[in-house]
Amino acid sequence: MTSQDARPLALLPVRPIATVATIMLFATCAANVFGTWTDWRRHEVATDFVAEEPGVGIADLVAADNMAMGAVWLMVLALLATAAVFLTWLWRTRLNAERLCRAEHRLPRGWTVGAWFVPVVNLWFPMRIVTDVWRTSRPGVPADTYRVDGLAQSPLVHAWWYTLLANVAVLVVLRVETRSVVTVDVLRAAALYGTVSTVLLVVAAVLLSQVIRQITRWQSTPR
Repeated sequence: MTSQDARPLALLPVRPIATVATIMLFATCAANVFGTWTDWRRHEVATDFVAEEPGVGIADLVAADNMAMGAVWLMVLALLATAAVFLTWLWRTRLNAERLCRAEHRLPRGWTVGAWFVPVVNLWFPMRIVTDVWRTSRPGVPADTYRVDGLAQSPLVHAWWYTLLANVAVLVVLRVETRSVVTVDVLRAAALYGTVSTVLLVVAAVLLSQVIRQITRWQSTPR
């Protein structure tokens, strides 16, 4: 081996963007927790308004509704910012993984970002992308490995993805259940499904933060 061969691989830095991505993940969780609280608050005010409780008027109902809608926008903005940072991290780690291991990934590089936005295939393509980055970033994988199929998969990645899909399913049910005329019962259903969605989101964020941490640690260790 020559001295040139012994030099560390030139990899893109991923630790700073990983830190920001992790912070943004939990900021999104915080926004969703706030949104869930506003949903329950709106339901409580609506219940008191219908029951003609003293001191609860139309102004209180409008204020509670405005706060809940503001929370929705906050959640959307947090999600978009988190997605931008996470995809930046994922793109960099994909490039690094290709340099660390010659194994051909199951999907072309362009799918690293595109897989998240194409209907139907976005139900499983993103998990394939992250799984292959995980597989090819692990220390001890021979540099001349040409297929990822035989490399160890990650239960952590699978747990994160299936939790995320469960959250998507809950959001679909939430949308269906709240399409009717707004009543106290509809607001209660929205708060209930929103609570379940928030719990699933927090679990998914914890799992994904561990995936980010592990891949980042592997790629930040000189080879």
